[in-house]
Amino acid sequence: MQKQNYTALRRRLFGTLLLLALVPLLALGMFCADRLNSAHGDKVSSILGAVGRNKVRSIDTFLIERVAQIKNLTYTHSYEDLIDVQSLSQIFSTMQANGKHFVDIGVIGRNGKHLAYVGPYDLAAPDYSETEWFYEVMRKGVYVSDMFMGFRNEPHFIIAVMRHEGAHTYIVRATIDLAALNSLAQRTYEGERSDAFLVNKDGILQTQSLFNGNVMSKMRLHLPKGAEDFKKPFSVPMQDAAQEEPVEYLALVYPLSVTSWRLVMVEDVRGTLAPLQQLRIFIMLFVVLGALLAAVGALLATRSLINYLMEQDKKQAQLDAQLTQSSKMAALGKMATGVAHEINNPLMLIRESAGWMRDLLAEEKPENYKNYQELCETAEKIEQHVERASGITHRMLGFGRTVAPSQGELFVPMLLDQTISFLAGEARLRNIDIVRDYAEGVGSVITDGSQLQQVFLNIIDNALDAVGKNGTITVHVEQWKPEGAGEAGCCVRISDTGSGIPQDKLKRIFDPFFTTKKPGEGTGLGLSICFTILESLGASIHVESEVGVGTSFIISLPHERNK
Repeated sequence: MQKQNYTALRRRLFGTLLLLALVPLLALGMFCADRLNSAHGDKVSSILGAVGRNKVRSIDTFLIERVAQIKNLTYTHSYEDLIDVQSLSQIFSTMQANGKHFVDIGVIGRNGKHLAYVGPYDLAAPDYSETEWFYEVMRKGVYVSDMFMGFRNEPHFIIAVMRHEGAHTYIVRATIDLAALNSLAQRTYEGERSDAFLVNKDGILQTQSLFNGNVMSKMRLHLPKGAEDFKKPFSVPMQDAAQEEPVEYLALVYPLSVTSWRLVMVEDVRGTLAPLQQLRIFIMLFVVLGALLAAVGALLATRSLINYLMEQDKKQAQLDAQLTQSSKMAALGKMATGVAHEINNPLMLIRESAGWMRDLLAEEKPENYKNYQELCETAEKIEQHVERASGITHRMLGFGRTVAPSQGELFVPMLLDQTISFLAGEARLRNIDIVRDYAEGVGSVITDGSQLQQVFLNIIDNALDAVGKNGTITVHVEQWKPEGAGEAGCCVRISDTGSGIPQDKLKRIFDPFFTTKKPGEGTGLGLSICFTILESLGASIHVESEVGVGTSFIISLPHERNK
């Protein structure tokens, strides 16, 4: 515990000295890096912003002009001219002469079927009345769709305009050339992985992307919520084929005015960032070297001061330990003497009564008693349990002073079976299943079987109390060989399905008089005595617990205690 205090003090002192030295150094480094980032960021933002705004204007202008063309066609020609295929073909040829931006054109009645069609596809039969774009244009009058497959089974988007002319209600629908839209979205880039593409509100690609997928596929790039409201480029990770880890790129998102589409630009600026990165490295090296010098100075100062405190505390601790041990043993001795006196007297009476019963039975003829053999065995068991209880009280008297354990060869699984048999009745009453899980190849150990049995009995009894009712206690035994040992010992894990022990109480679980049981239900000596016994046997114990899951006590027994 004292060592932990020194470690904590050393850390706090070292941290304080290091903090005093690093704060000014880090502040200077952060200020320089921030100024560099700000200057470079403003430059990049202005360049990319100008390119993005120009690109959006070009795409918006393209879509507005196409919508205007279709509206002009719809409202400057009569219904009879538009449903006449020859007339519609001449109108389409005139439109294409001004720029080949259309793939086909059709006039559709309010029943959803073509009245006339000009184009490379066989679309005379399809019924559009159930399609999304038909519903939208009937509702809005003018509609620019997202990319969809439709009856063509290939990606395309359309511009549709509805007109009421006398008794006729019809829709003029034109398919826009996807290549024209792709050429507007794409451009020549400086970076090898720069990219630009259009996506709809659901993140579906409306134009071809170099690295984020094909048309009508889900965009691989993850954009933050509200990305189009960003005034400056923001950083996004992309997987570079030449790099194992994702590389950060700059991205801009611009909404279009005609549709709900957004223009996404991803810019590879690693080339322009190279001089800035070199300057950053120099600043980082300066900060790191300064931090190392500060750390070395703080470490030397801390070590010198802690060593002095340790020497002084060691002298004081020797005096305090002697006084504390004397007080502890005096108090514990008084309590143990009283308990032993109160328990040993009735135990002697019980032992004498059991012996008297055996003497009386010896004088009788077995044939005169129906249960003669059972009575003899019962008297013998009473004497055995009295001996065990007497041994426990004697070991309680030995708590707090060094006791030389007796050594003998012992098979641990057999000792566990015997211990479990003592508590089997209580386990059955509580409907608790004690599961034995003994690994093969577990050998014997040389130890004090009586004291070790007390440990097992105490821990299993605590497990019964922790489970309460309707649970499981698992006793697992396997070989265990500590580093440098000649022969293998064994490891015993006793696990229960109780409520578990909170983490703040685990550190004190082996302290004398500390208990997790309700007031009046425990003395707090059981685990402390177990710890003392195992320490005297050269063994070790530790606990693992999780609230709501259960608790495990792990006992590591060497083959023989090191002398």
